[in-house]
Amino acid sequence: MKTLISHQFNTAMASLTPAMQQEVNGLFSLASTVDKEHLIASSFTQINSKNGDIFTLRGNTIRIFCTFSIDKDEEAIVFLDVKTVSSYATSASLNNLQGEITLFGSKGEPIGYIEDSDDKTIFTFNGEPLAYIDDSQNIYGFNGQHLGWYEEQIVWDHTGSKVGFTKNTCPVFTQFEPFKGFKQFKPFKGFKQFAPFKPFKGYGNSSIGLLEFIKAGRY
Repeated sequence: MKTLISHQFNTAMASLTPAMQQEVNGLFSLASTVDKEHLIASSFTQINSKNGDIFTLRGNTIRIFCTFSIDKDEEAIVFLDVKTVSSYATSASLNNLQGEITLFGSKGEPIGYIEDSDDKTIFTFNGEPLAYIDDSQNIYGFNGQHLGWYEEQIVWDHTGSKVGFTKNTCPVFTQFEPFKGFKQFKPFKGFKQFAPFKPFKGYGNSSIGLLEFIKAGRY
């Protein structure tokens, strides 16, 4: 895909550290080698504007703001600006500060949240503990069933499809989160199944909803 750069982007690049500039170059290379559909569906991309015309490419230390246009009958991605994470406070970082990370379905609906505890328990908003995340990012139900993985702020199923997202990775605008109910007691953890080999991560969403996915972990 053709790439275009704004004057503001060039100005902002000059203020970045060499390590940040290298990270920008990596995302720049990614954007120039895939088409629009795959770029939008990637785990690096967040839609910002209500009409869907502004996108954010997310690195570890920087955020690149871009849009798409047609240049001489050829689709192009336009790099508008780049900011450091410290100057672009994401909702995910705010969630981390609060100690809990909300999980959303593919339509932006809030389904549950990850408690900031040693076993990272996944609760529904009515306070029911359904699953937990171990030190290897495996998601297990309390019944011992291996459900999937939590990596790159995305919940992945056994087919490599995306099941759930944080506010920072959700492909659509997220809905308001309901009040959290009283947390119920956590059940005993069943004997854990062996984790299967991780599949290649795809671009698409799972046919299973996030609530159905985590409810498979109930006794």
